[in-house]
Amino acid sequence: PETFLLAASQLYVETKEYEDAEKVVKKGLETLPDSESMHFQLGAIYERQEKYSNAEESFKKVLEKNPEHPGVLNYFGYMLAERGQRLEEALAYVKKAVELDPHNGAYLDSLGWVYFQLKQYVPAELYLKQAAEIIDDDPTIMEHLGDLYRKLERYGEAGEYYEKSLAQSKENEEKKRIE
Repeated sequence: PETFLLAASQLYVETKEYEDAEKVVKKGLETLPDSESMHFQLGAIYERQEKYSNAEESFKKVLEKNPEHPGVLNYFGYMLAERGQRLEEALAYVKKAVELDPHNGAYLDSLGWVYFQLKQYVPAELYLKQAAEIIDDDPTIMEHLGDLYRKLERYGEAGEYYEKSLAQSKENEEKKRIE
């Protein structure tokens, strides 16, 4: 039942029907209250609805039971960094995720992004470049590199990465933001 419920909720997420996704997961948690996967999914759904305190609560439930859950550590840290909040805490979460899975491009991107938000541009570049080497078709990673190079006033490189990001973007909202 857990796999089915997660798949069903993910279908709702993909069509941006977050309230329906939330209902499916909450229903599943009635019978599977200790499911890390369900709490993680619920946290991700809350984050997409900008219900950040609810997302944090869901992520912390997972981390209480499994403080070495790399997916939650990464997601939670990135969520904080995206909003420019509690950046040292975000750094600790994402560093732990990278320690647990050092070749995960998404985690390396998150670590680079936290450093960017902390205005520590040397490690930001290091980790963002590593992320781009592992995942060379992710528009978010390319956008992050564009943002970094723009901040460093390396406009030629910034433009290259923004162009890559635009070319890789599939969603109109994303394309508009990058442009």
